[in-house]
Amino acid sequence: MPMRRPSQPRWPLWCTVALALLAASALAEDAAPLAELTVTAFGAQTLDLATGFTELPDGGIVVDQGSGVRLEAPWLRYADGERLEATEAVLTGAFGTMDAAEVVLDLERRLLIVEGGMTLRVDGAVVRARSLRFDADDGWLWARGDVSGDAPTFEAALLLYDTASGRIVLAPAYAYEDGPLLLRADADGAALQLTPERDETGAIVGYDASTALDADVAERLAAASEE
Repeated sequence: MPMRRPSQPRWPLWCTVALALLAASALAEDAAPLAELTVTAFGAQTLDLATGFTELPDGGIVVDQGSGVRLEAPWLRYADGERLEATEAVLTGAFGTMDAAEVVLDLERRLLIVEGGMTLRVDGAVVRARSLRFDADDGWLWARGDVSGDAPTFEAALLLYDTASGRIVLAPAYAYEDGPLLLRADADGAALQLTPERDETGAIVGYDASTALDADVAERLAAASEE
């Protein structure tokens, strides 16, 4: 008699669908983690089911893996993957170190927004302003409102800073001091680009000031001026 091959087991349809869903879920988790925030609470945590925000009334530390921003604040709240809000925060990132009054981190747009005043320290310089924006995707920061700085010493209506190259742009009206040299421009004057000069260790030893803007600088300044 001819031998009959044993029949293959037949999976119920619901098993096949379940396995497919599990495999898709595993692939999705490998491709992009659902949570980009690492949160360390100093005390209580309260989840508001109506808004989806988790509040840390005793403060805490949050690290956003997407933008590379680390934030510590006495009060904050967040909706993972969407938004982070904090007051009186200390932040570190590609932009340097910052003390900020009111902070919003738009996690979807990878945009940091500061209002109410801030002090930024980066590459030995200190910048103060009423408001600030930092775009983690292109690495540009811009500050507005009573903008002033030390090392270099300046005042400006608008400041742009390229975290990749260290270039600074002062939009008019501005005043810039470099030792005995004082450069000024009225509101209708030309913007000033400060390109860092570095020593063999990479430390900034001065700035080359010019009203001839690099092409990418001019483009970014135009975009910031419209926002």
